[in-house]
Amino acid sequence: MVDIVDSAISFKVIPFFIPLLFYFLGVNTKISELKKLIDEKKSFIYGLTLQIIFLPLIGIAASRIFSSSIFSAAVALALFVPGGHVSGLLTHIKKGNIALTVGLTSVASFLSPFTIVLWLNFIVRDNQDLNINFVQTFLQLLILVLVPFILGIYILIKKPTFAESSSKKLDVFLKVIILILSFTGPFEIREVMLDNFFEGFRVALFSLVCITLVNFIASNSLNITKKNMQTITIEGFCQNFPIVVVLGASLNMPELIVYGVIYYLVSMVFAVSYAFLKNI
Repeated sequence: MVDIVDSAISFKVIPFFIPLLFYFLGVNTKISELKKLIDEKKSFIYGLTLQIIFLPLIGIAASRIFSSSIFSAAVALALFVPGGHVSGLLTHIKKGNIALTVGLTSVASFLSPFTIVLWLNFIVRDNQDLNINFVQTFLQLLILVLVPFILGIYILIKKPTFAESSSKKLDVFLKVIILILSFTGPFEIREVMLDNFFEGFRVALFSLVCITLVNFIASNSLNITKKNMQTITIEGFCQNFPIVVVLGASLNMPELIVYGVIYYLVSMVFAVSYAFLKNI
């Protein structure tokens, strides 16, 4: 597994595009949309809590349930990473709350260097096999995620015309890159994927079912509107796969990258299907 994943060019390339991705998220963080969340405080706070607390806890629980699996650590680490930008498109298709998904993606992205390292510190206590340099990991996430994200917001405020033009160009560019890497990545590690797909699938399926159930129960308990519950469900399904790749490379865990690919594929089937189903 190590040799195959290490030789995959796609996963070596992905980290270089992460700053562009988070700059793009920054320039698309519409302040007017975020202001709408003043009337959605309960849904926003709950949605953020789901992403940065409940999802990691589901990952840790799955890690212990599947403790004998090759992906026992990977399942937890994958859920430490907050939602990806594709959630906005799927929320639009579902006719969900766009302001809510923009707010959740933006704030979770901003907090991710801190929350990821915090949860890594928690899991390493129970897993002596994990050797993590917390300072190095935090600095990597800071440089790749937080700095370009804040730069994007700064450009949006100070130079809105440039922000709009760069956003349009990046939108097309990133869509093409993501589409290409979505095919080349799995293809390059197809042997490992085929050998471990069922194992990864059952772990990923368990995690996604848990996310669905936890969100359903919590949303109904808190009287979250159906529209907002659907939005938060999509946000919970969508994983920021590029960050998982960076973590896998940083922690020297090829199994995390393999599981990340499997989880990404399975979760996208879940999320896309859910977005197009109008009755749930």
